[in-house]
Amino acid sequence: MKVVIVGCGNIGVKRINAIQNIPEIEIVGLVEINPQQKIYLQNNYKYSISDNYQKYLIDNSIDAFIVSATTQPSLKIIEDALIAGKHVLCEKPLGNKIAQTKKITNLANEKSLILHIGFNIRYDEGLQKAKLLIKEGKIGKPYFFKCTYVNGSVVTNNNKVGALLDMGIHNIYLAKMFMGDINPIASAIQRFEYDVKDRDDNGFVLLQSDSMVGSIHFSLVRWKNDFKLEVTGSDGSVIVENLTKWGTQTTIHHKRVYPSGVPKEKIYTFIGDNTWEVECRDFYNRIIENDLSKNNEALEAMEIAQIIKDTSLTQ
Repeated sequence: MKVVIVGCGNIGVKRINAIQNIPEIEIVGLVEINPQQKIYLQNNYKYSISDNYQKYLIDNSIDAFIVSATTQPSLKIIEDALIAGKHVLCEKPLGNKIAQTKKITNLANEKSLILHIGFNIRYDEGLQKAKLLIKEGKIGKPYFFKCTYVNGSVVTNNNKVGALLDMGIHNIYLAKMFMGDINPIASAIQRFEYDVKDRDDNGFVLLQSDSMVGSIHFSLVRWKNDFKLEVTGSDGSVIVENLTKWGTQTTIHHKRVYPSGVPKEKIYTFIGDNTWEVECRDFYNRIIENDLSKNNEALEAMEIAQIIKDTSLTQ
């Protein structure tokens, strides 16, 4: 499979490095407009480098576009790629308005092309282990879910979409992953330092599914990175601490002690971030299998985010 990578900053470089470990995917070219980053790419990679993605739209040998630019320039590139018949892997969020997300999603579905959204942390080994433990019945009947994903990047945030769509969209995806279909039932979002009107930089949401309740916290004004996910059930709990991109990740299984007492504990440790490679392999496999089942993921998450925006108490 032949791909072109558009936007080769921090995330784009991660994608390049990941694909170099996947022999089934060939990088034909890189597209980058930042002069300094182009020099970096020239010094570190052997690929053709251009500031013109349009020339790849008419190249019939290209199967897919991997778009790792920021949200607003990405939308036009993604749309052009789909119109040209290319599969697309792109970063979240897919637009900052639900109409934008619907337009792109509908286009991909109408053309039967793969649209893969980079909810990257779902591939963390610790989160996958937690999901497996729950599937194996290790915590019994799940009761509740909690997830915090926060950092202090409000001043340097380049995506300009706000904390809900930049970080909270991950929380929403993980809530769906562990709770199933979810509905926001109460929320509050805040804006303290964000320099874009009508964008939030902190928020809390209470969620409900058919059998569980959950809460999420997302923030760009928490001055130390933090990630913690918990699912507790009738027989115990699983807790995931940290993300692999930040260092060592742990998944802790607590086994309930009856009638009460300190639970028995087993800790699983994961070192090294292989999520970028796993995600690119997933994208490749979806194309090979013509698997359109994940095409609506961005739209589903955006619909929930829109409800949160529309119903939140706002400070």
